[in-house]
Amino acid sequence: MPLLEDLTVYEDGDVFSVYDHSFEDEPGRGRKLGEIVKQGEEYVPSGFGAVYEHPSPALTIDDAVAAFVGSA
Repeated sequence: MPLLEDLTVYEDGDVFSVYDHSFEDEPGRGRKLGEIVKQGEEYVPSGFGAVYEHPSPALTIDDAVAAFVGSA
């Protein structure tokens, strides 16, 4: 179950990829948990790691990342 400090977010335009880097056996950036897509002024978390109840879409990137904390 990842803690906030285990997560790394990589930005590519309006897409933010969320990885859990605490999995040392995963190659590269770690285990990909999902993505956050910016749509206008909202951030929409998606993927198997975005499992925790959270108002979706979120109004800040921080709130969208919170959907991944504790997911793996």
